[in-house]
Amino acid sequence: MDESSWREKFIAAQEGIFLEDYRGRKGNILVIAPHPDDDVLGVGGTMAAASHQGKGVFAVYVTDGRNSPRKDQGISDNAMASRREKEAISALHAVGAVGAFFLKRRSEELAGEMGAKTGKELTEILQLIQPEEVFLPAPYERHHTHQRCTHLAIDALRAAAGVKSILLGYSLWGCFWGKKGRVVRDISPYIRKKVEAVLAHASQIDYKSYQQGILGKNNYEAVFWESHQIQKSAFVEIFLDMNELLENRNMTLATFIRQDMEAFIQAFGLS
Repeated sequence: MDESSWREKFIAAQEGIFLEDYRGRKGNILVIAPHPDDDVLGVGGTMAAASHQGKGVFAVYVTDGRNSPRKDQGISDNAMASRREKEAISALHAVGAVGAFFLKRRSEELAGEMGAKTGKELTEILQLIQPEEVFLPAPYERHHTHQRCTHLAIDALRAAAGVKSILLGYSLWGCFWGKKGRVVRDISPYIRKKVEAVLAHASQIDYKSYQQGILGKNNYEAVFWESHQIQKSAFVEIFLDMNELLENRNMTLATFIRQDMEAFIQAFGLS
């Protein structure tokens, strides 16, 4: 992707934003989202906290979400894709993000030659942004597009020369089983901004109460994450530490998951 290409794919979420000001800037974070809305659903509180701290917050939307369910069957796929792009920018504005790269793939294009092209674009964006932290769907997602994006993102990170990022997995269509490292972020001060961002995705709220679901999930995790300890937060986002996949480039996601399960079995004496 040459400079003109990534300029075309980037849309700023705030006025007066110049992407050049954030190139390789210390503290940048990047959220890789299979669809517009996955970023704020999974990482919205952390995104708002990071932007409040003056960090550059970016998203990459791999697909355009054109195949989204809809109550109004008269809305064409192209119209849905356009609508979801506008909603994504509004949501990013709500959490104070710098902006996003829109790759505009279809789910069926994430394999083969087009999948390889997508992976290359992700690598080039990573090298451009040089993020301190990268968030992507954790490997337990019960969603094929999310799974495919996770594979592409890990390959892209492994190929990104000079990029040294902390890799954290978020969960939407799955849960965190196992015993590998987890990172807990208190998002209580930013929960209103997160909900505002989720509500910006009106086309999705139209058929599913995502705002209620994510409030419940983040509150549930705050209450039940630590058994026998006093509750510390009202709302948290929990991430899976996936750095091992960058330290050991030969490790597959299947091996990572098996080790996670085995650690859980051993920790609770289930063997």
